Amino acid sequence: MHTRLLAAVAAGVVSILGAAGCSTTATPGATLSPSPTAAASSRAPNPYGIGPIDPPAPGSPVLTVRGGSAPLALTLDKLNALGNTTLTIDEPFIKRRETYSGVPLGVVLGKAGIPETATIDTVGLDDYHYISTAKPMIESRALIATDRGGAPIPYDEGGPIRIVFPNGTPLSSVLDAWNWSLESITVKASGEPGP
Repeated sequence: MHTRLLAAVAAGVVSILGAAGCSTTATPGATLSPSPTAAASSRAPNPYGIGPIDPPAPGSPVLTVRGGSAPLALTLDKLNALGNTTLTIDEPFIKRRETYSGVPLGVVLGKAGIPETATIDTVGLDDYHYISTAKPMIESRALIATDRGGAPIPYDEGGPIRIVFPNGTPLSSVLDAWNWSLESITVKASGEPGP
């Protein structure tokens, strides 16, 4: 079960279940608050469970990539300049079909000099970690999404960047791998403990 969901359940937060039985986000000890628009209306609670987040200053990196031969600190413009892929998927957390555009994870790792055999730690702004060998993420065509439906992804909806997978790929049903509000990717040294 998704670690963020477990924390949300422990905190007494009502969640909206996704296709694989989990969805909402939280970290241990985190206080969840609805987005201002959700609080002001009668809509369902934010399925991402993310409260207000201060965005980086204009021109600041949205993604840092460390541990390869060429560390990266990418602004949104620099990340988008690495290439563009668009895919339409069944988003499992909100159970809706959505179109995302962004940069394949494999392209970013290649630019950073990180081999597919490396173990990487993807970290969200809420300090959520997903650790995996890079190869299955690349083979599942992980996309670092920078745009949803032709617009920036709001922070309280998993933005400004997040990892998504095309339908039917091996990791498309592993909800732990769908790290939203992605902040960094770091190579973990062999034997290095998890968070």
